[in-house]
Amino acid sequence: MSFFRRLSRSSKGFTLIEVMIAVVILAVGLLALMTMQIVSIKANAFSSEMTYSTMFAQQQLETLRNLDFSDTNLDAGHHAPLPTIIDGKGGSYSISWDIVDTPPTSTTDAMKTITLDVTWQSRRQGTEQQSVLTRMQTIMSQ
Repeated sequence: MSFFRRLSRSSKGFTLIEVMIAVVILAVGLLALMTMQIVSIKANAFSSEMTYSTMFAQQQLETLRNLDFSDTNLDAGHHAPLPTIIDGKGGSYSISWDIVDTPPTSTTDAMKTITLDVTWQSRRQGTEQQSVLTRMQTIMSQ
């Protein structure tokens, strides 16, 4: 029996207070990780929407660049939005563009500056929808 008394006196362990403090520290760390995960999910969703808007803008720019230089879609001025495009996740994208003519000079041909805007509503930035604009610009010569 004296062996067990010596063993219990010399053995060390954690007290209940130490265990509770460790659990609280662990819980705070896990809550911080959960918050970071939520922010990461929202950022990935916004990135997906931005990718769609850039893809639609690039596609429309290529369509405009393939038109004849005298096409009515390339007349100077603002061109009203195309019908709204809906992506696979329910996002809606509106595309419009502005054309600025640059008259020919003795050293250059006539040019058109195309500024294309894709406007969309971000549903994942926060609680309210926010209008976001993706703008691309290109120059087309005759």
